[in-house]
Amino acid sequence: MSRRLWLPSQYASKPLGQAVGPNGTYFLPRLYAFHNLSSFYQDLDVDNMGDFDSGTRYEGESQSRTVQALLIVAYSVIICISLFGNVVVCHVVVKNKRMHSATSLFIVNLAVADIMITVLNTPFTLVRFVSSTWIFGKLMCHISRFVQYCSVHVSVLTLTAIALDRHQVIVHPLKPRMSIVKGGICIIVIWVMASCFSLPHAIYQKLIWVPYGNRTHRMACLSNFPAPTDLYWKYLDLTTFVLLYVLPLLVISITYTMVAKKLWMRNAIGDVTMEQYHAHQRKKKMTIKMLMLVVVVFAVCWFPLNCYLVLLSGKAIHSNNALYFAFHWFAMSSTCYNPFIYCWLNESFRSELRSLLGVCWRPEVSGSHALQSLSAPFRHAWEENFPCKQAVVSQQTRDENSA
Repeated sequence: MSRRLWLPSQYASKPLGQAVGPNGTYFLPRLYAFHNLSSFYQDLDVDNMGDFDSGTRYEGESQSRTVQALLIVAYSVIICISLFGNVVVCHVVVKNKRMHSATSLFIVNLAVADIMITVLNTPFTLVRFVSSTWIFGKLMCHISRFVQYCSVHVSVLTLTAIALDRHQVIVHPLKPRMSIVKGGICIIVIWVMASCFSLPHAIYQKLIWVPYGNRTHRMACLSNFPAPTDLYWKYLDLTTFVLLYVLPLLVISITYTMVAKKLWMRNAIGDVTMEQYHAHQRKKKMTIKMLMLVVVVFAVCWFPLNCYLVLLSGKAIHSNNALYFAFHWFAMSSTCYNPFIYCWLNESFRSELRSLLGVCWRPEVSGSHALQSLSAPFRHAWEENFPCKQAVVSQQTRDENSA
């Protein structure tokens, strides 16, 4: 038998989306924000409970159609870009046997985690906001919350593993690289750790039926932590913030700083010409920029949402739906950037993407001039990766000789 929750009379005087409680907070943001049931019931002021028979119609969490349309477009963009980019990453790594390595396993694991967030978190958040109800049932109430936290934790831990792996390869090039077997073991450990941190959020979930006027009902999927709920929720958020944001960010920053320093101080053996020297300098600068971009994207995308949840659980701020969805969208957008940063900057992935799209890319400059400006090794690699360009250059060469 489902438990019914009768709303206090102060919320019935106006539409639910605009109803204000005795402490000045809006009802629905309070209901759907990440609060525990204890603080939710306190905010309802149980002593003033009343019958919700005023005939007031529920008008949705957002009264503005424009806001709903913007959210649908914004989240849809994330879903499309993230799914396309991460599926391409998985396809390229699986298809190319030469890319089967421990680093590639980490990249695929990161892509899988991003796909899980995109499929099992982003749409649920969007539907919950637009419809102001949970329509996916009790089982999905537990599963979706578990997948949401687990995927985020897997992404963070995988980013850290990639940083440590690159540190091993670049700083200690003479030591043996991580094998595929060891990489697989690391991935298993990552998923086990992420699952352990996510289980509390999956176990302590509860569906609450909220009756409205005209005998209509809305359902909410809320956290229901054991007593003392306030302290439980506060320290869980704080522990997650420190162990799965601050600490990984610190490790990634230190690791990539050491890698950048090593690359900058290393002298290239055999740089006997100015062309080789400048090419090596450009390569070092590009590597440093990419490594710093990894740190910046990770820190910037997740910092607002993590801080908001920590402050909210500590009751330092009041819940705000606009802030939450803005921060949530910004954090979820990180799933779009990772394929570009880790994979699409690699020539093999760019070539595979062009073959998938059936596009033969041609630069505006002539192919012969472009090839002449490259050193012999780069020219050979260019011709192997782009046979269509090689054919064009060969045809131009024959035309010049015949002339």
